[in-house]
Amino acid sequence: MKIIAPVKLALTLVILSLPVTVLAQVSTVGPDYKAPGGDQFVSDHANDFRDLLPLYPKDLRTIDNNFPSKIDANRIERMGKFYKDWMKLLSGMDFNAMNRSGKVDYIMFRHRLERDRDQFQEESGRLKKAAEMIPFADEVIALEYRRRSLEEYNIQKLAPELELLAQKIDRIRKKTAATVKAARQAKGGEPSSSEEIFRTAENASRELQKLIQGWFDFYRGFDPLFTWWIAAPSKRLTDSLQAYADTFKKPELAKEGKANQKPLQRKEGFNGENHVSPVGAKRLAQLLADEMIPYSAGELVAIGKRELQWCVKQQQEVARELNFGNDVRKALNHVKSLHVPVGKQPAVIRKLALESIKYLDENDLVTVPQLARDSWRMGMMSPGRQRYNPFFTGGTTISVSYPHNEMTHADKLMSMRGNNPHFSAATVHHELIPGHHLQDFMTSRYNTHRSAYNTVFWTEGWALYWEMLLWDMGFAKTPEDRMGFLFWRMHRCARIIFSLGYHLGEMTPQDCVDLLVGVVGHEPTHAEGEVRRSLAPHTPTLYQCAYMLGGIQFYVLRKEMVTSGKMSNREFHDRILKGNRIPVEMVRAEISGIPLTRDYRTNWRFAEEFRPN
Repeated sequence: MKIIAPVKLALTLVILSLPVTVLAQVSTVGPDYKAPGGDQFVSDHANDFRDLLPLYPKDLRTIDNNFPSKIDANRIERMGKFYKDWMKLLSGMDFNAMNRSGKVDYIMFRHRLERDRDQFQEESGRLKKAAEMIPFADEVIALEYRRRSLEEYNIQKLAPELELLAQKIDRIRKKTAATVKAARQAKGGEPSSSEEIFRTAENASRELQKLIQGWFDFYRGFDPLFTWWIAAPSKRLTDSLQAYADTFKKPELAKEGKANQKPLQRKEGFNGENHVSPVGAKRLAQLLADEMIPYSAGELVAIGKRELQWCVKQQQEVARELNFGNDVRKALNHVKSLHVPVGKQPAVIRKLALESIKYLDENDLVTVPQLARDSWRMGMMSPGRQRYNPFFTGGTTISVSYPHNEMTHADKLMSMRGNNPHFSAATVHHELIPGHHLQDFMTSRYNTHRSAYNTVFWTEGWALYWEMLLWDMGFAKTPEDRMGFLFWRMHRCARIIFSLGYHLGEMTPQDCVDLLVGVVGHEPTHAEGEVRRSLAPHTPTLYQCAYMLGGIQFYVLRKEMVTSGKMSNREFHDRILKGNRIPVEMVRAEISGIPLTRDYRTNWRFAEEFRPN
């Protein structure tokens, strides 16, 4: 009895709580929302956004996920009010009374809120235009709201109503099909802004189709009388919605009657792989603004080319040290040939990792907690992953690329050459300590509320910055190691050039590969792997350019704070790690004395300070 009684009590409590839980989760008109407010709330968060930041995305998701359809007018109206209320909340805060960290949090949150609001306003414009092309949408959505209110249906009346609604959709479909066809013919088959509206309308129509399916499934089998009457009409309605959605699909070019249109050309070779489509200059500008990078894509490409030329000159000096004159390619091939035998690479990685940690300690550069020193691991990268990651990746676990017995002989040789110890000397610390592993360790423990602002310019920029700093400090002692450092810096310059060049429509995927092979000196298979990963559909557009650009930001900031004598190296680096992954311009705002205002906008032209003309 001592065991059973608590179980019975728990079950009783669960059963008693069920009606309340169900009713609390059901909204008959979509969720209502009121943003946090009041003097007490504003006062509580004047200097601390730790509670405010998680609240915003959770409330946003809750509202967005609880409306039946994206084109529901209630959703569009309440989402607009959501952003308006949060902007009002921010304006009610006393910015001048905040400490510096609070001001930085405020500026970053305002930046994010404005970005989200602007994106929603753009989206809502498309949704409203799409809704005009689905004039029966409100009648379909009303069925879901009736279900949520647990309305008692007159089933024999409801069945013919559904049939009539399906017939109405079919009639409208014929008119809509003619409108869509006329719009496409007017554009001569070329892409137009109307295609975006058509795609939105197609998605919304399929959403309504799923809505009706879910609406009927709620009753199917549980209410036998409802099931008997409504099964056929609901099927008829979903079929009509599916046909209506198909109206907006862009047809493939037919073989007959299209002689005046150019046939689609199939791309061959590497260009024909599944690369993401270029996003264009306008989208790049939006993405750069989101990341607080006050440059155009074209300006950044020019910076990449400038830095690449600096690297070429440095390589020529190292080639002469190695007695190859100005023949950089021979010097590079010499360094590549100094690889270790198969199976010996893990020992090299461990040795390099311990050397970098020792160097950090001896030069008092950054705090490395003992737990961080002891908690990184090593694994071997599969042949499949090496097609996309020819070199190792890092974090808590460093994943090592080296030959596997399933690889072709040529790929095995390329893997050894491309992962020789001197190339690895420039990147093991990038992946582990003080790079990605130390980053992960510290940001999981300090200012975790700022994870919402995670930016690759901080993450990869920090790791790349250490390659630049250690180069300046003479960490690479031999000419072979210096050649390895320069190879990777050239690679990061090339990433700016080819990733942005591709998305600007100025380079093909094969052009990107040729740049890496012909200028940087990559093995062909490795170059293809790098470009394949860079242009993969799910790779963030700015990811590859962020390495060098973020590194330059940190480098310039160190000149301002450390070289000037305002901070020690350790203090500077510790502050950055404990500040978490925020835009580097905001790192500068937090640790320097630059003026901060409520309406602060990105303005840091860091590249001019890195290498003044």
